[in-house]
Amino acid sequence: MHVLFLSCGQGLSIPARLAQEGHNVKTFIHNEDPQTGSGLYDRISSWRPYVNNSDIVIADDPYFGYKEIRFEKAPTHVLGLSKFFTLGNQNVGNKVALMKLTGLQLSNKTPDYYIEAWWNGRKWCTPFLQLSYHWNLVSEALGPRLGPMCTVAKVTEELPQSIFEGLRNLKSIFEKSRYRGPVRLGFDQRRLADIHVGFSFDSTEIFLESMQQDPLDILLEVAGGVRSELNMIDNVYVSMRMQRIGWPTTKEHEIKGLFEANVKHCGLVNVKYQKERYYATQTFGPIIKVVARGDNSKNAFTRCARTLRNITIEDAIYRIDLIDTYKTKDYPKFNEIAKIWKDTKAVSQTSVGGKSKSIPA
Repeated sequence: MHVLFLSCGQGLSIPARLAQEGHNVKTFIHNEDPQTGSGLYDRISSWRPYVNNSDIVIADDPYFGYKEIRFEKAPTHVLGLSKFFTLGNQNVGNKVALMKLTGLQLSNKTPDYYIEAWWNGRKWCTPFLQLSYHWNLVSEALGPRLGPMCTVAKVTEELPQSIFEGLRNLKSIFEKSRYRGPVRLGFDQRRLADIHVGFSFDSTEIFLESMQQDPLDILLEVAGGVRSELNMIDNVYVSMRMQRIGWPTTKEHEIKGLFEANVKHCGLVNVKYQKERYYATQTFGPIIKVVARGDNSKNAFTRCARTLRNITIEDAIYRIDLIDTYKTKDYPKFNEIAKIWKDTKAVSQTSVGGKSKSIPA
């Protein structure tokens, strides 16, 4: 299949993975190192000549929503693009207005956890992801918040009834847009504290890891509005960034220990492939994101640790404190979320208001 991928650098795991699956992936990256992606997928300097010859166009950043008019008459599926929601993501007033449409109570605090849902143009897809982020750069939650150093996710078919109703309340405005793709809701306890329309941080890598088939099959059918079941493996997932922090790193370094056996479990972000070897292309920012899954959190963290131990990137860091803690101890966040909603009903997508039951604490 022919894929046109538009990126600001956050979702580069997607073209790398789709190219591994054998697809022809043309990738335009806005303001990124010219070596990033070399040997992994086909970098292009202009995306416009490829629009009409692509089976699907995928954008990983709201920035590209301003180009939506260019795709309106194109004979292709489009994922992640909407000028309407670009304005919503970038303007606080518009974002708050969108949040109010959910009917949920609002909070102006930082979200404590997130729910990610996918919209296919007609309905919300299942299952959903519960997401917990660890933002701080170094161990013991110290250092700056540069992006989620670790993301933990749980696949779920059910949501608290009020969240489900909130998604249902958004249905009419989403139907009026051309948007197809993921939507992330951030919560402070039971209050909605954030909404983001588009691909979000490291849930992208978790989505790819969860697929039981070629991810492009799912993405095409979601973009075409003919699929509402995402076919994700029902597990707990861990995504851990291997990150470089700039000075004194000044040059490219080989990524040692990255081979065919484990590369599909790694989101390749600031990476190139040359002479059968992988290299880091940035001196600052995430290089790869190691992803693992398990039937419980301890197994997921243990598998993630095994992969991390086998990979070496000079001057890269990762949150080893989280690995050491949760290899042997249950990750608590999802039980905490269940307790927050314990006196409410959990609803499945079967009828959006059909079967319901109490959420176990």
